[in-house]
Amino acid sequence: MILSGVIYLLILPVTIISLMAFGLGATEPGTRWAVRHALPAISAMATGDRLRIRASEGTLLSSLTLTGIAYHPTQSSNAPTTLESVSLQWRPRALFSGLLHIHRLRISGLYHELGPALPGKDGHGASDPIPRLPLPPALQLEQLEIAHVHMVNGTNHYRVQRLAAGPITFAGGAAPLVIEALQIEAEPIALALALEIDPVAPFAYKARGSGRITGADGTPWVCEGNLHGDASGTVVERLEARLPDSRMEARGSVDWSPKTQWDLTLSAQGIDPGIYRWVLQPDLQPAPKDEPKHDRTENDWHGALDLAARVHGRLDTDALALGLEIKRLEGVLRGYPVAASGRMALVGNRIEVRGLTLRSGDNRWEANGDAPLPDALLEWLPVTSSPPVSSSKERDSELDLSFTLDAPTLDALWPGLAGRLHGTGRLEGDLADPAMHLRMTGKGISYRDYKAATLRAKLALYPDGSSGPSAEASHVDVAAGDVVLAGEKFSRLWAQGKGRLALEDITLGMDFSRESGTDRERGNRRGKVAIALAGGLKAGVWSGTLKRADMALPWLGEWTLAKPVPLRLGIEGMDMGGLSPTTDARACWQRQKARLCLGGGGSKAAGFRVKGHMTGLPWPVLRPWLPAALEVQGAIAADFDIQGSGNGQALQADLAVTPGPGALIYRMPGRGPLKTPFRDARLRASYAKDRLRATLGLHVAGGGTVAGELQVGPGGAERPLRGALEAELPDLAPLAGFIPQADNLAGALALAFTLGGTAQAPALHGRATLTGGAADLPAAGIRLREIALVAESRGGNRTRGERVLDITGAAQSGPGEIAFTGALRQPFGPTPRLELAARGERFQALRLPEAQVFVSPDLHVTWDRRGTLVDGTLSIPEARLALEGLPESGIAVSEDEVVLGKTGADASGAGPGHAVGARVSVVLGEKVSFSGFGLSAGLAGSIALDSRPGQPTLANGAITLKDGQYRAYGQTLAIERGRLVFAGPADNPALEARAARQVAEAEVTVGVHITGTLKRPLVSLGSDPDMPETEILAYLLTGKSLADTPRTDQAALLDAAMGLMTSQSQSFTGRLGKKIGLDTVKVQGGENALAESTLLLGKYLTPRLYVGYVQGIFENTRAFQAEYRLTDSLSIKTRSSDEAQGAEVVYTIERD
Repeated sequence: MILSGVIYLLILPVTIISLMAFGLGATEPGTRWAVRHALPAISAMATGDRLRIRASEGTLLSSLTLTGIAYHPTQSSNAPTTLESVSLQWRPRALFSGLLHIHRLRISGLYHELGPALPGKDGHGASDPIPRLPLPPALQLEQLEIAHVHMVNGTNHYRVQRLAAGPITFAGGAAPLVIEALQIEAEPIALALALEIDPVAPFAYKARGSGRITGADGTPWVCEGNLHGDASGTVVERLEARLPDSRMEARGSVDWSPKTQWDLTLSAQGIDPGIYRWVLQPDLQPAPKDEPKHDRTENDWHGALDLAARVHGRLDTDALALGLEIKRLEGVLRGYPVAASGRMALVGNRIEVRGLTLRSGDNRWEANGDAPLPDALLEWLPVTSSPPVSSSKERDSELDLSFTLDAPTLDALWPGLAGRLHGTGRLEGDLADPAMHLRMTGKGISYRDYKAATLRAKLALYPDGSSGPSAEASHVDVAAGDVVLAGEKFSRLWAQGKGRLALEDITLGMDFSRESGTDRERGNRRGKVAIALAGGLKAGVWSGTLKRADMALPWLGEWTLAKPVPLRLGIEGMDMGGLSPTTDARACWQRQKARLCLGGGGSKAAGFRVKGHMTGLPWPVLRPWLPAALEVQGAIAADFDIQGSGNGQALQADLAVTPGPGALIYRMPGRGPLKTPFRDARLRASYAKDRLRATLGLHVAGGGTVAGELQVGPGGAERPLRGALEAELPDLAPLAGFIPQADNLAGALALAFTLGGTAQAPALHGRATLTGGAADLPAAGIRLREIALVAESRGGNRTRGERVLDITGAAQSGPGEIAFTGALRQPFGPTPRLELAARGERFQALRLPEAQVFVSPDLHVTWDRRGTLVDGTLSIPEARLALEGLPESGIAVSEDEVVLGKTGADASGAGPGHAVGARVSVVLGEKVSFSGFGLSAGLAGSIALDSRPGQPTLANGAITLKDGQYRAYGQTLAIERGRLVFAGPADNPALEARAARQVAEAEVTVGVHITGTLKRPLVSLGSDPDMPETEILAYLLTGKSLADTPRTDQAALLDAAMGLMTSQSQSFTGRLGKKIGLDTVKVQGGENALAESTLLLGKYLTPRLYVGYVQGIFENTRAFQAEYRLTDSLSIKTRSSDEAQGAEVVYTIERD
C-alpha cells in the first residue's frame, strides 16, 4: 500500500496536469488556480486524501515549478509526506500522439514516514495483486532527478542524497520499461544500475550494475553483478564484491513466492577479517599487518582467507530450516595458518553439527552431534520454530555433543594467550539435566596477568535417573600448579568433589608463597589452606558441614578448625555457625593459645550479620607492619559484630580491642634493649547510621596516660568531626626507644587537643608542651638541657579557612642555646607547610675528642610535600678540629665492588627520596683551628653554599689558612700562604698554597708551591738560590744537600719523589711511553726503598701476549717477564732474572 501511495503521489500530478493543460495551462493565473485549488479538490473527492501546494511558478503548457507540497493519506497516522519542490519541463503536444514526453523532472526534499495503515481501512486494495504497472500509453523521460530524500521507519532514518535516472522509455503494450541508467548516492553507498522490467505480471526483470561502499577508514568496496527474475524470486547470475587484495562472489537463487527459500554458493579469496571487523566497529583501530605476532592484541585479526561454501534454507510461516556447508576455508590469520570444514544445520528447534573442524597453526578443534536450541535463542529467531511432525518430544530435549581439542600452540588461537591445552568433552542426555564428561590437560598456560604452569581437569557428572552410572558416581578433580592470579603466586590450587553433582564430598586447597616487603632477609613466606566440606545440593541450596578449614598463613602461623560447623550456601545467601546465646556453633580456629571464633550469615532479603571474638593473639603476628627494631610483648583480645541490610546500605559494626599488659621493646645496635611497659590498653569503635564513634585509652610506665575519642557524622566529604586527645607523660624515659639517637631521655609531655570541623577541613584546637627536657646525643657527644617545646593551635584565620599549629621551643648545649619559632599551616589539608626559624649563640653542636664546634645559627626552614629548603647564615665562632688520621670510611670504595658471599641491599622497592635544598652562608670566626696529618693552622673566611635536589652543590667564597705549619719526615715547614677558593662545585675548590723552609746553615730557602684544583693539584718546587729539584727535595726533607744525605734518609727522599710523580707525572710517563712505542713506563719501589727501586718497560706484542723488562735504578739488576692469556679467565705468567726463574698459572673470576 505504501509503495503504491508513493507511486500515486509521483504520477498523479503529472497525469492531472496533462488533462488540464489544454484548458488552464496557457496562463500563470489559470495554472496557479488549477494547482492550488483544483488538484487538492480532485484528490479529496477521488481518494479522501489531503493535498496542499503552497505556490507555483510557470504554466502547465511550458515549464512549471511547484513548492511546499504536502500529501496526507487518510489511511495513515504518520506525518504527511512532503516535497520541497517539483520542477517539470515537458512537451504537451506529444500527448496528441499518445506519448508522455518529459525533458526533465526534478524533485527535491522528499520526506516520508513508513508505517501501518489505520485500523479498519482496506488500504485501497493493497493486498490485491497488481496485474500491470501504472504507466501511460507511451513514455519518454529523458532526465529524472530526486534529491535529498529522507525516509523514516520507527526510530530508523534513511537518507538518499541523490537519485538520477534517464533516459527512461516505454513503447507501450507488452514492451518492457527500460531504464538505461539509474544512479543512487546514499553515503557511504553509491550504485549505478541498468534495468528492464516487464509492465505486466509476473514483472520479469533483468538488472545489471555496479556499486561502491566506502568504509570508515576510506577503504573502498567495489561491487558488480547481474540478476534476473520476477515477482516470485530472483536468480543471482553473479554478484561480486572486491576489496584491496580480496574478492567475494555469490551465485544461486532466492525465492519468496510461494514460500521463502534460498540456495547460494559462496566463494572468496584473500579475505582479511581484520579489515571487516574494523569496518563494522570503526572505533577499533587495526594493528599493522607486519607487526610481530607477540605484539598483537585482541583487536588484531589480520589475515588472508579463502572460502568455498554453500548456504541453503527455507522460511515457512511456522519453521526455519537453515544449512551451512563449509567446503573449504583456509589461509592465514594473525600470522598462523588456519583451516575449517564441516556442516551445520538448523532444522526446527534443533541444530546439527557434522564434522566441524577448525585448525589454527598446529591447533585443532573438532565437534560432532546435535542439540536443541535454548529457549532464549528460539525467541530471538524471526519465526517460532517447531520440530518436524515425526519428531518426538523426548527427542526435542535430548542432546549429544562431543568435541576434541588439541592445542599445542594457544597463541595461535587468541591474542595474548599462550601455552598448550589438550582435552575431550561430551554432553548427552536431557538439555535441562545433561551428563557431562571432560578431560583436560595443559602446560605453560598464560593470559595477560594470569598464568598456570600445569593444569589438569577431570569431570564426570551424571544426572538423577540416568541410564548410565548413578548420580552418586559423579566426580570432579581439578588441579593447577605454579599459578599467578592478579600478581599473587600459588604453587598449587586444587578442587575435588564426589557424590551427586560432585557436591557431596568437597575438598579445596591452595599452596602459596608471599614475599615480605618489610623484611626481605627472610625471603619468601609459604602458606597453605585446606578446606573439606560434606553435604549436598537441594533446591539450589548446598547445606552440610565445614569439616576442615586449616590455614598456614605467612606471619600469622598455623590455624586449625577446632570442630566441624554447619554451613549453608545458596544464591540467595549463606550461613556458617550460629549466633544463638545458648549454643556455641560458631567456627573457631586455634593457634597455640590464640583462638578466633566467628559465625553468621546473610541473604539478599534479610541482610547479613557476622559476629565473633578473638583471644590470646600474640603481638608478633603483626611484626610485618611494625618497624624492624620494635618488638611488642603481650596478647590481643577483641570482639566484633558486623551486620547490614541486603542492599548493603544499613551497615552497623561494633569493635572492641582490649590488649593485655605488655611492653614495647626497642633493640638498637650496640646498646641494650629499651623496654616500655604498658597496661589497660583499649580501643572501642562503632559504626551505625553512617556515623562513626571511637574511643581509646592507654597507661604507660612512669604514670603516663593517653585517652582519646573521635566522632564522625554523616555527609561524605562534609562529615562533621568531633574529638579529643589528652596525654600526660610525666617521665619520657620509657619512650627512649622511639628516639634511638638519644640517651638518658628526660622531661614531661602534656597535650590536650580537641578536633572539630569537617572531614574535608578538620579544625584542631589545643596545646602540647614539653618541659624540663634533656637528652644525650652520643653521636655528637653533647647533652641537650632545658629543652622546652610548645605546639598550640587556635584554629588559625577562620576568614580564610586557614588552620595553623604554632610552634615555639628552645634548648641549651654547652655555654649557648638555640631557640626556634614557627608554624605548621594546614596540617590536615592537601598542602601542609612547615615554616621554622632557628636562632642561637655559641650553641655547642659537637663535643668529641677530634672535634669541638660551637655554632650561632640564623636559619629558616621551609617544608612541604615537594621538599625541604634551608636558608640563612651559620656562623661558627669557635671550633677545634684535631684529626690523627683518616677514619676507615675515608677511602671510598668503588661503586661496582662486590664482596662474594655478601648480599647487597635490594633497592627495588626504594622510592624517590624527599628533596632537600639549601642556601646557607657558612662564616668562620676568629677561633677556628685545624690540626692533623702534620698540618696545624687557623681557618678564616666564609662560603655561600647552594644545594639543589639532583644537582651538585655549588659554593662561592674562600677559606684562608692562618699561622699554618706542616710537619713531615721530622721537618717543619712554615705555610706562608694558603687559600681554598670556591667558585663552582663545592668538592673541587681552587688551591693556592706555599710552604717554605729556611736552612740557616746553608743559607738556603726552599719551598713547595701548590696550585690547580683539589681534584687536579699542581705541585712545583722552588728555592733561593735556584738549584735542581733533587737538591730542593733533599733540603726540604732532610735539611741537607743530596750529597750529604745519609742512606737512611734516601728512602724518605724516594718516597717523596714518587709521591710527586704520582700526583702530577703520570701524564709525563704516558707521553714518554707513546713516544718510544711502549704501553707501560713506570717506576716501582721495593721493600728497601731506594735500593730496590726499579724501572718497568712493557708492551703488548699481540692482544694476548705481554712482555716486560725490569731494570734496577740504583742496583744493577734486570729481569724479563711475560704473560700469555689463554682464555678470558686463564693466563700464564713467567719471570726470569739472573737470580731466579719462575712461572704461575692464574685463573681470574670477574663479576659485575
